[in-house]
Amino acid sequence: MLGMLSRNNRLLMLALFVWALGEGLWYINFRQLYLVQLGATEAQVGLALAIELAVRALLPIPAGYLADRIGPHRVMVASWFLGVLGTVMCALATTWQGFIPGLVVYGISAFAMPSLSAYAIQNMPPGSARAGQTDRVLAAVFAAYTAGLIVSPALGGLVAESWGIRTGLWISTGVFALSTAIVLLTTEVEVTAPPTSERPADLLRNRRFQRLSLYYALIFVAMFTGYQLLPNFLQEARGLTLGYIGLLFSIDALGTVVLNTVASRLNPRWSLAAALGVYTLALLGIWLFAQPALLAVTFFGVGALAVVRTLALARAADVVSARNQGLAFGIVETAYAVAAAIAAAAAGQLYELTPAHDLPLVVALVALPVLIGLWFVVRRQIPALALPDEPHALAAAPEQAGR
Repeated sequence: MLGMLSRNNRLLMLALFVWALGEGLWYINFRQLYLVQLGATEAQVGLALAIELAVRALLPIPAGYLADRIGPHRVMVASWFLGVLGTVMCALATTWQGFIPGLVVYGISAFAMPSLSAYAIQNMPPGSARAGQTDRVLAAVFAAYTAGLIVSPALGGLVAESWGIRTGLWISTGVFALSTAIVLLTTEVEVTAPPTSERPADLLRNRRFQRLSLYYALIFVAMFTGYQLLPNFLQEARGLTLGYIGLLFSIDALGTVVLNTVASRLNPRWSLAAALGVYTLALLGIWLFAQPALLAVTFFGVGALAVVRTLALARAADVVSARNQGLAFGIVETAYAVAAAIAAAAAGQLYELTPAHDLPLVVALVALPVLIGLWFVVRRQIPALALPDEPHALAAAPEQAGR
C-alpha cells in the first residue's frame, strides 16, 4: 500500500496521525462531557454541537471551490493553524457558553477535508485515479488519522481521570503544533488538468451527483443521531468511567482502521451497504448490552461511521470531473456537517425524553436498515458500479461529470 504513495502523501499521513493523537485527548470522546462539566444540560450539549456543525457546514463548499482554483495545498495548510487556535480558545473557556466559540473555530478548521481528499488524489501516480486505486489511496491516507485515534482516546481518558479534561486540551495544543510543523513540509504540486469547458455551475446540473449527495446526507443524519451523545449515554445510562469511555473510542478507531482496509478491497457495489450494516449492528449492541466487555466488542463496529464517509468521497469522485473534484468534495463535506448538526440537535432533544436515554439509538436503528436497502437503488447512478442488466444506470451515462 505505501508503495503507491508519494512523499507528499506520506507526510500528509504522518501529519494526520499526529493530529489524531491530540484530537483523541478531548474532541472525539470528551467535548460532550466537558460541556456538562461546564454546566450544560444534555439538550444544551446537543445545541452546542449543532451550532459548531452548522457553522462548520458553511465553509467546505467555498473551500473546495477555492482548492480547485488555487490548488488544495494552501487551503489545507491554513486549516491546520485554525485548528490550533480553536483548541487554545477551548482550553481558556470557563463556561459552556464560552466554550462554544472555540469549539466553532476548531470545527470549521475541517474546511480542509475537501482539500485533503483532492490533494491526496493529485499526488497519486499518473493514470491510477481511474484504475481502481482511489478507494485505496483515500483509505490509506485517512487510516493514518484513525491509527492515531487508536491510542489517544484511551490516553485521554487516563489524563481526564487524573488531571481533568482541560489538561488534555492543553496537551493537545502542543501535539497540534507538531502536526502543523509536519504538514508545512509538504509541497504544492502543479497539476495539468485535461482541456475541458466544464465550469463549477455544471456540477449543479449533474443529477447523479445530486442524488448521491442527498442520499449521503440522509445516511449521515441517521448515523449521527445514534452517535452524537454516545459518551453521555455510556456515562449516565451504562455507568462507565471516563477511562473506560476513552478505551471504547480507541476500539472505535481500531475498528475504523481494520474496516477501512477491508472495505477498500471489497467490491464497491457492496462496500457501503456492508459498512452501514456493521454500524447498525454496533448500535444495536450498544442499545442491548450493558456489560463493559460486550460494549467493547460492539464498539469495534462503530468505526464503520468513518468508513462510510471515506466511501462517500470515493464514490463522489466517480461521478464528477477532476476539475470540479474539490468543489464536489466540499458539497459532500457540507452534507456531512449539516447532517451531523441536525442529528446533534435531534439527539439532544430525544435523549431526555426517556429515563433510559436510548431514544437516539432507537431512531437510528429504525432508519438505517431502510437506507441500506436504498443503496441498491442509488448505486445505479454510478457508472463504475452499474451492471449490464441495470438499464437505468447505463441510460444515464451522459450525466457523468455534469455533461
